[in-house]
Amino acid sequence: MDPDKAVSWFKRASDLGSADAMCSLGLCHFQGIGVERDLILAVRYFKKSAQSGSVRGMFNLGFCLYQGSGVRKDYEQAASWLMRAADLGHPASMYHLGMCFHTGNGVLFDQMEAVSWFRKAAAQDNVSAMVTLGMCFYQGQGVVQSLTRAVEWFRKAIDLGASDGMNALGVCLLWGKGVGEDLQGALEEFEKAAELGNVLAMVNLGHCHYWGFGADKNPNAAVEWYSKAADLGSVYGMYYLGNCHGETLGARKRSELSSQWSRNPEEQEMLMGPSMSPVPISKKLGMESEKKSLALQLPKEAEG
Repeated sequence: MDPDKAVSWFKRASDLGSADAMCSLGLCHFQGIGVERDLILAVRYFKKSAQSGSVRGMFNLGFCLYQGSGVRKDYEQAASWLMRAADLGHPASMYHLGMCFHTGNGVLFDQMEAVSWFRKAAAQDNVSAMVTLGMCFYQGQGVVQSLTRAVEWFRKAIDLGASDGMNALGVCLLWGKGVGEDLQGALEEFEKAAELGNVLAMVNLGHCHYWGFGADKNPNAAVEWYSKAADLGSVYGMYYLGNCHGETLGARKRSELSSQWSRNPEEQEMLMGPSMSPVPISKKLGMESEKKSLALQLPKEAEG
């Protein structure tokens, strides 16, 4: 592929009124492909594309408005454009609109409405929606809590190659939630997800080696996995990596100051959910205290 030629042809088609070309040209400016990265110009093209009827343009414009990328953050306008695209059958828009209802950003907070949109997106094989539906059943958000149904959704996502589904199933296997306890099986799911670059699974693998969940205790291996996650930008990987180094230092120096470096395996939180919005969950099902922090992310469906 020649990025310069791609931009040239997108520009020609855009000038002739192609809404999809406008969107693709916007993506080039958004990602810096064939041109210098310019988020403001990208948003202009997304807006022209959306106003010309492109569902991809509508989604990308909604994404930028939600994130405040190249334009002032506006949740209500973001939800409005996502709604338009979702009504036209765009799976990623359905999923992210569900996220809006799940958080109450730009729309009224409504867990049941969120689940409804997740189901629609999942019906079109959106794996993020499948994993999030699994989390809704796991936590009893917008649906009657059912760990068995949660596992079913995680497995459906896995069938489509979703590493987030593998990681979530690993947590269920580790603690025997909705499925029989299988520490070795949990470790294998984490490993498969980590091989696909899933940072949540990397952190969870660190926990497994740290505590000996499905493997021999190996602090060095734990540090390796925390380091891999940290190198990929995971805040959790950074925290636990610092924690490991802090424990080593704390063992050498006594202090009267309070420290959280001492960890308890019974209280260890494992990470579940979509990688873009991980949910730390302990073995105890303290659902009322487990809040989900959600964010939007430009998915592969919008590219190209």
